Amino acid sequence: ANNDEITFDEDLEPPPVKSTQRKLMTDIITGGTAASLACVFSNPFEVVKTRLQLQGEMANSAAQGRVYKGLIDAFMKIPREEGVLAIQKGLVPGMVYQFFMNGARLGIYPTLKRLLNDDGSHSPMNVLRQIGAGATSGAIGAVIGSPFFMVKCRLQAMSKIAKNSGTLHANQYDYKGMVDGLVKVYKEEGMSGWFRGIDGAVPRVMVGSASQLATYETVKQRILALGYLHDGILCHFSSSMVSGIVVTTIMNPFDVVSTRLYTQPQGAKRIYSGPVDCFIKTARAEGLGGFFKGWTAHYARLGPHTVLCLVFWEQVRNLAHKFGF
Repeated sequence: ANNDEITFDEDLEPPPVKSTQRKLMTDIITGGTAASLACVFSNPFEVVKTRLQLQGEMANSAAQGRVYKGLIDAFMKIPREEGVLAIQKGLVPGMVYQFFMNGARLGIYPTLKRLLNDDGSHSPMNVLRQIGAGATSGAIGAVIGSPFFMVKCRLQAMSKIAKNSGTLHANQYDYKGMVDGLVKVYKEEGMSGWFRGIDGAVPRVMVGSASQLATYETVKQRILALGYLHDGILCHFSSSMVSGIVVTTIMNPFDVVSTRLYTQPQGAKRIYSGPVDCFIKTARAEGLGGFFKGWTAHYARLGPHTVLCLVFWEQVRNLAHKFGF
Protein backbone atom coordinates (compact mmCIF):
# COMPACT_ATOMS: atom_id res chain seq x y z
CA ALA A 1 0.00 0.00 0.00
CA ASN A 2 2.92 -0.62 1.01
CA ASN A 3 0.26 3.32 0.49
CA ASP A 4 -1.94 1.59 -2.02
CA GLU A 5 -4.83 4.20 -1.79
CA ILE A 6 -4.75 6.78 -4.59
CA THR A 7 -6.43 10.17 -4.50
CA PHE A 8 -7.55 11.38 -7.92
CA ASP A 9 -8.27 15.00 -8.77
CA GLU A 10 -11.86 16.06 -9.29
CA ASP A 11 -11.00 17.59 -12.66
CA LEU A 12 -10.08 14.11 -13.93
CA GLU A 13 -13.61 12.76 -13.45
CA PRO A 14 -14.58 10.34 -16.23
CA PRO A 15 -16.83 11.73 -18.97
CA PRO A 16 -20.61 11.37 -18.60
CA VAL A 17 -22.03 7.94 -19.36
CA LYS A 18 -25.53 6.73 -20.12
CA SER A 19 -26.42 5.45 -16.65
CA THR A 20 -25.27 5.57 -13.04
CA GLN A 21 -24.53 1.82 -13.09
CA ARG A 22 -22.50 2.13 -16.27
CA LYS A 23 -20.57 5.09 -14.87
CA LEU A 24 -19.82 3.13 -11.71
CA MET A 25 -18.48 0.17 -13.69
CA THR A 26 -16.42 2.46 -15.92
CA ASP A 27 -14.89 4.14 -12.86
CA ILE A 28 -14.07 0.79 -11.28
CA ILE A 29 -12.54 -0.78 -14.40
CA THR A 30 -10.53 2.25 -15.59
CA GLY A 31 -9.30 3.11 -12.08
CA GLY A 32 -8.38 -0.47 -11.32
CA THR A 33 -6.55 -0.88 -14.63
CA ALA A 34 -4.56 2.31 -14.08
CA ALA A 35 -3.53 1.23 -10.57
CA SER A 36 -2.50 -2.20 -11.87
CA LEU A 37 -0.28 -0.66 -14.55
CA ALA A 38 1.34 1.63 -12.00
CA CYS A 39 2.06 -1.41 -9.83
CA VAL A 40 4.49 -2.73 -12.45
CA PHE A 41 6.79 0.22 -11.70
CA SER A 42 6.22 0.47 -7.93
CA ASN A 43 6.33 -3.24 -7.04
CA PRO A 44 10.14 -3.40 -6.58
CA PHE A 45 9.79 -0.87 -3.75
CA GLU A 46 7.01 -3.03 -2.31
CA VAL A 47 9.31 -6.09 -2.31
CA VAL A 48 12.04 -4.14 -0.53
CA LYS A 49 9.57 -2.65 1.97
CA THR A 50 8.18 -6.08 2.84
CA ARG A 51 11.65 -7.54 3.40
CA LEU A 52 12.72 -4.60 5.58
CA GLN A 53 9.53 -4.79 7.66
CA LEU A 54 9.98 -8.50 8.36
CA GLN A 55 13.70 -8.66 9.07
CA GLY A 56 14.57 -8.76 12.75
CA GLU A 57 10.95 -9.38 13.70
CA MET A 58 10.53 -9.87 17.46
CA ALA A 59 14.28 -9.31 17.89
CA ASN A 60 15.52 -7.22 20.83
CA SER A 61 18.62 -6.09 18.95
CA ALA A 62 18.48 -4.11 15.69
CA ALA A 63 21.32 -6.23 14.33
CA GLN A 64 19.67 -9.55 15.18
CA GLY A 65 18.26 -11.19 12.05
CA ARG A 66 19.27 -8.20 9.96
CA VAL A 67 19.81 -9.05 6.30
CA TYR A 68 19.64 -5.64 4.62
CA LYS A 69 21.22 -2.41 5.81
CA GLY A 70 18.57 -0.34 4.11
CA LEU A 71 16.79 0.52 0.87
CA ILE A 72 19.83 0.65 -1.44
CA ASP A 73 21.45 -2.43 0.08
CA ALA A 74 18.24 -4.42 -0.41
CA PHE A 75 17.91 -3.28 -4.02
CA MET A 76 21.44 -4.53 -4.66
CA LYS A 77 21.32 -7.81 -2.74
CA ILE A 78 17.94 -9.14 -3.87
CA PRO A 79 18.63 -9.31 -7.64
CA ARG A 80 22.28 -10.26 -7.12
CA GLU A 81 21.59 -13.22 -4.82
CA GLU A 82 18.11 -14.27 -5.99
CA GLY A 83 18.08 -13.27 -9.65
CA VAL A 84 16.82 -10.19 -11.45
CA LEU A 85 13.19 -11.30 -11.41
CA ALA A 86 13.21 -11.51 -7.59
CA ILE A 87 12.80 -7.74 -7.38
CA GLN A 88 9.37 -8.22 -8.97
CA LYS A 89 8.15 -10.99 -6.69
CA GLY A 90 4.44 -10.84 -6.03
CA LEU A 91 3.78 -8.68 -9.10
CA VAL A 92 0.74 -10.59 -10.38
CA PRO A 93 -1.19 -10.69 -7.08
CA GLY A 94 -0.03 -7.12 -6.49
CA MET A 95 -1.61 -6.01 -9.77
CA VAL A 96 -4.82 -7.93 -9.04
CA TYR A 97 -4.96 -6.39 -5.57
CA GLN A 98 -4.47 -2.92 -7.01
CA PHE A 99 -7.28 -3.53 -9.50
CA PHE A 100 -9.80 -4.53 -6.85
CA MET A 101 -8.55 -2.16 -4.16
CA ASN A 102 -8.33 1.08 -6.13
CA GLY A 103 -11.04 0.04 -8.59
CA ALA A 104 -13.53 -0.43 -5.77
CA ARG A 105 -12.32 2.67 -4.00
CA LEU A 106 -12.51 4.88 -7.07
CA GLY A 107 -15.93 3.56 -8.01
CA ILE A 108 -17.47 3.74 -4.54
CA TYR A 109 -15.85 6.98 -3.31
CA PRO A 110 -17.92 9.40 -5.48
CA THR A 111 -21.13 7.57 -4.56
CA LEU A 112 -20.36 7.78 -0.84
CA LYS A 113 -19.56 11.48 -1.16
CA ARG A 114 -22.98 12.08 -2.68
CA LEU A 115 -24.66 10.07 0.09
CA LEU A 116 -22.80 12.18 2.67
CA ASN A 117 -23.96 15.39 0.93
CA ASP A 118 -20.51 16.48 -0.16
CA ASP A 119 -20.78 20.09 -1.37
CA GLY A 120 -17.35 20.35 -3.03
CA SER A 121 -16.09 22.97 -0.58
CA HIS A 122 -12.92 22.90 1.54
CA SER A 123 -14.77 23.53 4.80
CA PRO A 124 -13.71 21.42 7.81
CA MET A 125 -17.06 19.61 7.84
CA ASN A 126 -16.84 18.74 4.14
CA VAL A 127 -13.24 17.57 4.54
CA LEU A 128 -14.51 15.21 7.25
CA ARG A 129 -17.14 13.92 4.80
CA GLN A 130 -14.43 13.24 2.22
CA ILE A 131 -12.23 11.52 4.80
CA GLY A 132 -15.18 9.36 5.87
CA ALA A 133 -15.98 8.46 2.26
CA GLY A 134 -12.35 7.69 1.52
CA ALA A 135 -11.85 5.56 4.62
CA THR A 136 -15.08 3.61 4.02
CA SER A 137 -14.45 2.98 0.32
CA GLY A 138 -10.87 2.05 1.12
CA ALA A 139 -12.01 -0.47 3.74
CA ILE A 140 -14.40 -2.08 1.22
CA GLY A 141 -11.57 -2.31 -1.30
CA ALA A 142 -9.28 -3.85 1.31
CA VAL A 143 -11.81 -6.59 2.08
CA ILE A 144 -12.29 -7.43 -1.61
CA GLY A 145 -8.55 -7.45 -2.33
CA SER A 146 -7.43 -9.17 0.89
CA PRO A 147 -6.70 -12.67 -0.55
CA PHE A 148 -4.41 -11.20 -3.21
CA PHE A 149 -2.62 -8.89 -0.77
CA MET A 150 -1.95 -11.87 1.51
CA VAL A 151 -0.42 -13.96 -1.30
CA LYS A 152 1.57 -10.93 -2.50
CA CYS A 153 3.09 -10.45 0.97
CA ARG A 154 3.96 -14.12 1.34
CA LEU A 155 5.56 -14.35 -2.11
CA GLN A 156 7.61 -11.23 -1.44
CA ALA A 157 8.71 -12.58 1.94
CA MET A 158 10.14 -15.75 0.37
CA SER A 159 13.88 -15.22 0.40
CA LYS A 160 16.95 -17.42 0.04
CA ILE A 161 18.96 -14.75 1.84
CA ALA A 162 16.59 -14.78 4.81
CA LYS A 163 16.61 -18.59 4.88
CA ASN A 164 20.39 -18.73 5.07
CA SER A 165 20.48 -16.06 7.80
CA GLY A 166 17.90 -17.86 9.94
CA THR A 167 15.41 -15.01 10.16
CA LEU A 168 11.87 -15.70 11.33
CA HIS A 169 10.07 -15.76 7.98
CA ALA A 170 12.78 -17.57 6.01
CA ASN A 171 11.00 -19.15 3.02
CA GLN A 172 8.09 -20.00 5.30
CA TYR A 173 5.59 -20.25 2.44
CA ASP A 174 6.67 -22.13 -0.65
CA TYR A 175 4.31 -20.80 -3.32
CA LYS A 176 5.01 -21.13 -7.03
CA GLY A 177 2.78 -18.14 -7.79
CA MET A 178 -0.54 -16.46 -7.06
CA VAL A 179 -2.86 -19.32 -8.05
CA ASP A 180 -0.72 -21.92 -6.27
CA GLY A 181 -0.73 -19.77 -3.14
CA LEU A 182 -4.50 -19.28 -3.16
CA VAL A 183 -5.10 -23.00 -3.73
CA LYS A 184 -2.74 -24.05 -0.92
CA VAL A 185 -4.30 -21.61 1.55
CA TYR A 186 -7.79 -22.87 0.63
CA LYS A 187 -6.78 -26.53 1.06
CA GLU A 188 -5.13 -25.88 4.43
CA GLU A 189 -7.47 -23.32 5.96
CA GLY A 190 -10.59 -23.10 3.82
CA MET A 191 -12.02 -19.88 2.44
CA SER A 192 -11.52 -18.12 5.79
CA GLY A 193 -7.78 -18.48 5.24
CA TRP A 194 -7.98 -16.05 2.33
CA PHE A 195 -9.09 -13.35 4.74
CA ARG A 196 -6.74 -14.11 7.60
CA GLY A 197 -4.99 -10.87 8.56
CA ILE A 198 -7.81 -8.68 7.27
CA ASP A 199 -8.26 -7.26 10.77
CA GLY A 200 -4.91 -5.54 10.27
CA ALA A 201 -5.45 -4.66 6.60
CA VAL A 202 -8.69 -2.70 7.01
CA PRO A 203 -7.31 -0.23 9.61
CA ARG A 204 -4.19 0.16 7.44
CA VAL A 205 -6.21 1.15 4.39
CA MET A 206 -8.62 3.36 6.32
CA VAL A 207 -5.76 5.29 7.93
CA GLY A 208 -3.97 5.57 4.57
CA SER A 209 -7.08 6.80 2.76
CA ALA A 210 -8.00 9.30 5.45
CA SER A 211 -4.49 10.75 5.83
CA GLN A 212 -3.96 11.04 2.08
CA LEU A 213 -7.31 12.71 1.46
CA ALA A 214 -6.63 15.09 4.34
CA THR A 215 -3.18 16.15 3.11
CA TYR A 216 -2.83 15.71 -0.68
CA GLU A 217 -5.37 18.32 -1.79
CA THR A 218 -4.23 20.80 0.88
CA VAL A 219 -0.59 20.53 -0.21
CA LYS A 220 -1.54 20.76 -3.89
CA GLN A 221 -3.60 23.93 -3.38
CA ARG A 222 -0.74 25.46 -1.39
CA ILE A 223 1.77 24.71 -4.17
CA LEU A 224 -0.55 26.23 -6.78
CA ALA A 225 -1.14 29.28 -4.59
CA LEU A 226 2.61 29.92 -4.39
CA GLY A 227 2.67 30.06 -8.18
CA TYR A 228 5.74 27.88 -8.68
CA LEU A 229 3.94 25.13 -10.61
CA HIS A 230 0.89 24.80 -12.84
CA ASP A 231 -1.74 22.11 -12.30
CA GLY A 232 -0.19 19.11 -14.05
CA ILE A 233 1.92 16.00 -13.58
CA LEU A 234 4.84 17.82 -11.92
CA CYS A 235 2.45 19.48 -9.48
CA HIS A 236 0.76 16.13 -8.73
CA PHE A 237 4.13 14.47 -8.19
CA SER A 238 5.36 17.26 -5.89
CA SER A 239 2.11 17.22 -3.92
CA SER A 240 2.32 13.45 -3.53
CA MET A 241 5.91 13.57 -2.30
CA VAL A 242 5.27 16.38 0.21
CA SER A 243 2.01 14.95 1.54
CA GLY A 244 3.63 11.52 1.40
CA ILE A 245 5.84 12.41 4.37
CA VAL A 246 2.74 12.71 6.53
CA VAL A 247 0.89 9.79 4.94
CA THR A 248 3.84 7.38 5.17
CA THR A 249 4.63 8.32 8.77
CA ILE A 250 1.04 7.82 9.91
CA MET A 251 0.46 4.68 7.86
CA ASN A 252 3.75 2.79 8.29
CA PRO A 253 3.03 1.32 11.76
CA PHE A 254 -0.26 -0.10 10.46
CA ASP A 255 1.54 -1.35 7.33
CA VAL A 256 4.14 -3.20 9.44
CA VAL A 257 1.40 -4.82 11.52
CA SER A 258 -0.62 -5.78 8.43
CA THR A 259 2.40 -7.34 6.70
CA ARG A 260 3.30 -9.38 9.78
CA LEU A 261 -0.25 -10.63 10.30
CA TYR A 262 -0.46 -11.79 6.68
CA THR A 263 2.90 -13.58 6.73
CA GLN A 264 2.91 -15.08 10.24
CA PRO A 265 2.79 -18.87 10.70
CA GLN A 266 -0.59 -20.45 11.36
CA GLY A 267 -1.69 -23.00 13.94
CA ALA A 268 0.51 -23.65 16.97
CA LYS A 269 3.32 -21.48 15.62
CA ARG A 270 1.11 -18.41 15.31
CA ILE A 271 2.79 -15.34 16.80
CA TYR A 272 0.02 -12.74 17.02
CA SER A 273 -3.64 -13.16 17.94
CA GLY A 274 -4.58 -9.95 16.12
CA PRO A 275 -3.50 -6.39 15.29
CA VAL A 276 -3.56 -5.13 18.91
CA ASP A 277 -1.42 -8.06 20.04
CA CYS A 278 0.96 -7.40 17.15
CA PHE A 279 1.28 -3.73 18.12
CA ILE A 280 2.04 -4.66 21.74
CA LYS A 281 4.55 -7.43 20.97
CA THR A 282 6.36 -5.36 18.33
CA ALA A 283 6.66 -2.42 20.71
CA ARG A 284 8.00 -4.61 23.52
CA ALA A 285 10.54 -6.46 21.38
CA GLU A 286 11.66 -3.82 18.90
CA GLY A 287 10.63 -0.50 20.39
CA LEU A 288 9.16 2.41 18.44
CA GLY A 289 11.63 1.87 15.60
CA GLY A 290 10.03 -1.46 14.78
CA PHE A 291 6.95 0.34 13.49
CA PHE A 292 8.96 2.38 11.01
CA LYS A 293 10.90 -0.40 9.32
CA GLY A 294 10.71 0.01 5.54
CA TRP A 295 9.69 3.69 5.87
CA THR A 296 12.13 4.88 3.19
CA ALA A 297 11.00 2.29 0.63
CA HIS A 298 7.37 3.03 1.51
CA TYR A 299 7.90 6.76 0.95
CA ALA A 300 9.96 6.33 -2.22
CA ARG A 301 7.15 4.23 -3.71
CA LEU A 302 4.28 6.56 -2.83
CA GLY A 303 4.87 9.59 -5.10
CA PRO A 304 5.71 7.74 -8.35
CA HIS A 305 2.86 5.26 -7.82
CA THR A 306 0.32 8.05 -7.28
CA VAL A 307 1.43 10.04 -10.33
CA LEU A 308 1.61 6.96 -12.56
CA CYS A 309 -1.93 6.07 -11.49
CA LEU A 310 -3.08 9.56 -12.47
CA VAL A 311 -1.36 9.39 -15.86
CA PHE A 312 -2.50 5.85 -16.66
CA TRP A 313 -6.03 6.50 -15.44
CA GLU A 314 -6.45 9.49 -17.73
CA GLN A 315 -5.19 7.47 -20.72
CA VAL A 316 -7.32 4.40 -19.95
CA ARG A 317 -10.35 6.61 -19.33
CA ASN A 318 -9.89 8.36 -22.69
CA LEU A 319 -9.52 5.00 -24.42
CA ALA A 320 -12.72 3.72 -22.77
CA HIS A 321 -14.52 6.88 -23.85
CA LYS A 322 -13.47 6.33 -27.46
CA PHE A 323 -15.12 2.92 -27.36
CA GLY A 324 -18.33 4.41 -26.01
CA PHE A 325 -17.94 3.57 -22.31
